[in-house]
Amino acid sequence: MMDIDRITYIFGSFARRRHLTPSSSTSSSSKRRSAAVDPAPQLLPHHDRCRSTPHQPKKQATAVKPREAEAARLEREAARLECPSCGRRYEDPRVLPCLHTFCLRCLEGMEEGGSAVWYDDDSDVSAQKTDSSSSRKASSGGSGYISDRQDDLPLSPPKRLRCPACDSPADVPPGGVASFPPNYPLQHRLVLETINDAATHLLCDLCTSEVSATSRCMDCAISFCEHCKEVHSRQKSSVEHQVLSLKEARKRGITKVRKQIMCLRHPDAELSIFCSSCYQVICRECVPLSHRGHACEPASRVARFHAADLRAAAERASRAAEAAAAAAGDLGAASMRVEAQCLRVRDEVETFVDAYTRSVEEHKVGLLAQIRQVREEKLQTISKERAKLQQRIRDAKDIAYFIEDLLSDGSEIEVLSFLNPIISKIEKCDNFEQPTDLRLSGSLQFLKEEAVRCPKDVFTVYGVLTTQSVSPDHCHLNVEGLQNLRVGKRVEVPLETRDFDGTPVERGGEEIEAEIRYRDAGVSRSLNVNVMDRRDGTYGLSFVPDVAGKLVLSVTIKGQPIDGSPFPFNVRALKPHIGTFHCCTFCSSGGSKEASCGCEGNMPGGYKGCGHGHEGHPGRRHWSCCGSILEHSECIRSNHHYQFTL
Repeated sequence: MMDIDRITYIFGSFARRRHLTPSSSTSSSSKRRSAAVDPAPQLLPHHDRCRSTPHQPKKQATAVKPREAEAARLEREAARLECPSCGRRYEDPRVLPCLHTFCLRCLEGMEEGGSAVWYDDDSDVSAQKTDSSSSRKASSGGSGYISDRQDDLPLSPPKRLRCPACDSPADVPPGGVASFPPNYPLQHRLVLETINDAATHLLCDLCTSEVSATSRCMDCAISFCEHCKEVHSRQKSSVEHQVLSLKEARKRGITKVRKQIMCLRHPDAELSIFCSSCYQVICRECVPLSHRGHACEPASRVARFHAADLRAAAERASRAAEAAAAAAGDLGAASMRVEAQCLRVRDEVETFVDAYTRSVEEHKVGLLAQIRQVREEKLQTISKERAKLQQRIRDAKDIAYFIEDLLSDGSEIEVLSFLNPIISKIEKCDNFEQPTDLRLSGSLQFLKEEAVRCPKDVFTVYGVLTTQSVSPDHCHLNVEGLQNLRVGKRVEVPLETRDFDGTPVERGGEEIEAEIRYRDAGVSRSLNVNVMDRRDGTYGLSFVPDVAGKLVLSVTIKGQPIDGSPFPFNVRALKPHIGTFHCCTFCSSGGSKEASCGCEGNMPGGYKGCGHGHEGHPGRRHWSCCGSILEHSECIRSNHHYQFTL
């Protein structure tokens, strides 16, 4: 039989009001600050609340036997009362800023010897270890995440704790791990389970002496002895309350406990004030001591304001979990595609190199090594994305679980106690970066026709691997080469191949087809186009127009037209010169002052044309109509110029 009076709680209904001797006052005060429930702990299977699914609205149950459904429900409830660190039932459960819950004893064990999770920010200063009792005495009132620094606390290097469930860092308050806030909804369940246990010996909550309880008020959530029961039943305020025998109350199921939460720094004061400056729930005695001048309001008023926001945050967390789960499924399919593609390319490589002699075997080994490297790189990328999404799923589910438990079982004070960490956690979940869109189809190819020189002999082998695949929709043809075309002049237009990301391809070997057809009515013939592979991802398309007119150039890669194809252009006949191919105007005109030249040369003395050695003369023979120095060329004179010839 366990005496419930030997275990104290943070709830007001379980604080013992007995006459204490001076020697026992300190220990009893320390016990009142504890929230531990130790109903004969047993080693149970490890349960990770991160992997549990959030509460969903109740749906119509399928054809399940009542006993099996009840057994499954009890199993789930029992699993939720197990610490994910030690695998046992929670003892004094405390909540970290990441909203994961652990036993206070487990957190203290990490403080004493868990070097893997504890570390100092200043490596040159060794932290002083504090025992469990000193950590409890340094506990602060309020939510517990930002404890008020006390004057008698010695200065020590700041410590951080990494959560064993999600590996998130958490700053430890100056008061130690005991300053982390209790998990109020979980405490409620532990208390109710202990009270409902027939082996638990309950004492009267009103008597100052140790008197066994025989009944319980289901409305006030108080256990009475026979005398206190009679007094309670005769009072006007409680005459209509439902008072049952302890056995009957346990049979029906005790589902209610008093949720009066006491301050950890002032055990006799109730938490009823919310400090908006510190985001803490405090008692009235904390206001003048550590929150002087802060914006403080009654907790009941602030709770109504933030309840709707917390429910909306829980819905966002549920949606985030669903989105992350869907993205994780897409990554699984991508992983299968990578596996299948690598297997296919490996088969191609093995089929090709088996036909070669011994010298080619070394080339084969090299190709397979490259495939493995590509496979490892891509699978590693997918693995990283999957790990991020799985962590996001766990975080989102934990947030949803915690908020639903807090809103369903917690009081207004308890809800406000976790307002700041919940908002911080939700903001991290909202900053969700979508996974990188991996282009996997066609990203790995084996090019059989590319030649490779063997490093150890004179053999030339064929076949290289490439992670680039040409996308006709992204290939670019430089159309500037199709401007101002003339009959009989050779034209070369550069073509640049690109992959799906628009990155230029750095190797050749693509099947490029180009065709030029005339657009003029009555002309149905085509013009031959030569395609030159430069082996660097670029190609030259060259042709010589033989007739003036309107033409169109069509370019395809693997039967698919490139971006912008077909390309229309015009071909014009050569414009003849109408002037004289001379050395200067003075010589060709016989010294005439009125003769001019297209070279824009200038002679002094009133001459309009050019002369040897004077300003503007090109220094060699040229055409008088346009100034071109090429004798067999097209006239480049503009139509608005006037030409005067003697």
